[in-house]
Amino acid sequence: MTKRAFTLAEVLITLTIIGVVAAMTLPSIKQKIDARTNMTTLKKTYSILQQATNMAIAENENPIYWGMKDNSTESVTNVYNYLKPHFNMMRECPNTPGCWGYPMKYLKGTTYWEAHSTTWYQYAFTLPDGVSVLIDIYPANQMYSMFGLNNIDYDAAVFFVDVNSEKNPNQLGKDVFCFVITEKGLIPAGKDSTSDCNEHGNGFQCTSRIIQDGWTIKYKI
Repeated sequence: MTKRAFTLAEVLITLTIIGVVAAMTLPSIKQKIDARTNMTTLKKTYSILQQATNMAIAENENPIYWGMKDNSTESVTNVYNYLKPHFNMMRECPNTPGCWGYPMKYLKGTTYWEAHSTTWYQYAFTLPDGVSVLIDIYPANQMYSMFGLNNIDYDAAVFFVDVNSEKNPNQLGKDVFCFVITEKGLIPAGKDSTSDCNEHGNGFQCTSRIIQDGWTIKYKI
């Protein structure tokens, strides 16, 4: 019996089909792996931030007495100094670029911060595993509208966490997530409302949504 071998044309066609299928599926697989890695990092960072916040509160009383005030150099410096002893930092950037990736975007894709500006007063630092953290203070009247938290009638410090540092997309709800320092400790943004956590929203409130969904991104992005 004569065995029929594949022709060169058949081999090339088969390789082409395999290449096309790989090109279509590999980006999706990579995206899922990246998302899973980001969620693992976020969960770990939440624990680090929570522990540091609890220790700072134990040493410096209730955060409502920290004098947190929006657009205040002194108050954000005080908050940073309360927290700093409880972090192992690889790099510090007090109101300077170098620890945070720009531009930062809303979940819906438009730009939130175009670049670092010296007109803002923020502290940023990088953890040993490469996670970027930025501290800023927001006014009481934005605690619900932006961060989905009820009954916060004082200006409060917010942690922005970029789980993959300066790598893209630098986007709220994808790789950037928010936590708020309150009199009850560290609260994931979106605890009382996650209405902006969707493809047309800003993404500030996605942190609680992710936790509620078992540390996975189930919303459309």
